[in-house]
Amino acid sequence: MTSLAALALAGAAVLAGCKPAGEPSVAPKVDAPSVAPAPPAQQVSRTARLQAFLVQRYGSNAKLSGEWRGSWTDDGDTHAMDWQVCSEQPVVSGDHWQQLLAVCGALADGAHIDPGTIDFFVLRPKDDGFEVASELTGGRFGSGGQPGTASVIRAGSDFYGFRVEDGWFGQGFSLLSQSLVLPGPNGLVASGSLRSHIDNDAQYECDTVDANAETAEDCRSRRFSIDFALRFDDSDRSARTWPLLIEEAGTTCGGKPVRQQHRFSLDSKTWTYSFPEALRREGCE
Repeated sequence: MTSLAALALAGAAVLAGCKPAGEPSVAPKVDAPSVAPAPPAQQVSRTARLQAFLVQRYGSNAKLSGEWRGSWTDDGDTHAMDWQVCSEQPVVSGDHWQQLLAVCGALADGAHIDPGTIDFFVLRPKDDGFEVASELTGGRFGSGGQPGTASVIRAGSDFYGFRVEDGWFGQGFSLLSQSLVLPGPNGLVASGSLRSHIDNDAQYECDTVDANAETAEDCRSRRFSIDFALRFDDSDRSARTWPLLIEEAGTTCGGKPVRQQHRFSLDSKTWTYSFPEALRREGCE
């Protein structure tokens, strides 16, 4: 009996030590990774917009810096042209910004009397590029196939346009002109042209070794050299358009000094300036 009881107790102890295996542990629930927010759209730079516009307008060779070869059709004739951006500037007008752009074209085989051309644009941002707000293209400027230079000017509180300076040189004369292109209510307008400089210095060599004093003095009396400096009177900074001032200074025929100021207002009907013939002259008054 004792041995049977001992065996029973030993068996119970063994059974007590054999616990059923537990259920497999369940891994803690992990939330599915949330979808990462899309990165903000990359803002297209102003220069990238400009480059895209140039390619769209002038072809795949167009670029912001340097020349590219293209063509220009004028009066039904197509000419080989060397194009380049000659002026560009972003400006603020009212509560928005615009991009002013001038593209100059030089004739690849221009003769002395041939002008070049300049295209003017006012662009506004749209989506990832620019759209044309207004344009004035095909303007003829300069000589020798060269169009001269263009720059952006400020002519009022938030009123911007272009100034072109070009010239003709020949027979001893230098005749330089300046032209204004401004935005009117219906687009860009050729607002007026006048001289920026005139002289005939190369026509007379008055100080040659063989010339006597009397001859040299007579020669010098025929020479002239006059500048016509352009600026805007911004004393009233808030004015929509500023008065245009021309400072005429130099020496006219007979050695007579010249210094006077001319003042002009922009005609609100035509968006032009009424320049007198005296400011477009080629020689002495």
